[in-house]
Amino acid sequence: MTGTHDRAWGARFEEALRFAAARHAGQVRKGNGAPYITHPLAVASIVGEFGGDEEQAVAALLHDVMEDCQVSAEEIAATFGAGVAELVEHCTDTTEHPKPPWRPRKEAHLAKLAGLPARAKLVIAADKLHNALATVRDLDRPSVGPVVWSRFRAGRDEVLWYYRAAHAALATDWEHEIVRELGRAVAELEKR
Repeated sequence: MTGTHDRAWGARFEEALRFAAARHAGQVRKGNGAPYITHPLAVASIVGEFGGDEEQAVAALLHDVMEDCQVSAEEIAATFGAGVAELVEHCTDTTEHPKPPWRPRKEAHLAKLAGLPARAKLVIAADKLHNALATVRDLDRPSVGPVVWSRFRAGRDEVLWYYRAAHAALATDWEHEIVRELGRAVAELEKR
């Protein structure tokens, strides 16, 4: 485990939840149309379940605000601290708008994953795990099924390549139960 559970998450977590909810207001998840904030909440929950501390949970709530809401690292640092800003930067694969092409962007992000500190890997693995599980769930839904692959900016084979590569990069020099869980989720995706 990377964190401790000896105290409750406090005011910084609550402020991050308000901040993320405000920044993601009006955004929805691809495919199922759920309010986007459900994703950062799920990622923060996974971080907590796998031993993350409050700083990691705050970063989980904010992990997409730089990429999708044009929030700067400086703003995150000023509000939530330099440690949170650094974790969010590690989670972000681009701050460019419009986003660069999918494959080169993902390759660049993958190139840095293996060397990241375990604290960052936990947040990133939680994000990948939630996304993979959500995709498996949508593939199993008769109302969605294989159409789910059309919601990505890449086809099924490329998405599976990315999940496999992300799993391998996160596992580099880091043994953690979330890596095994992510591996199981990727295997489930590959079966479908």
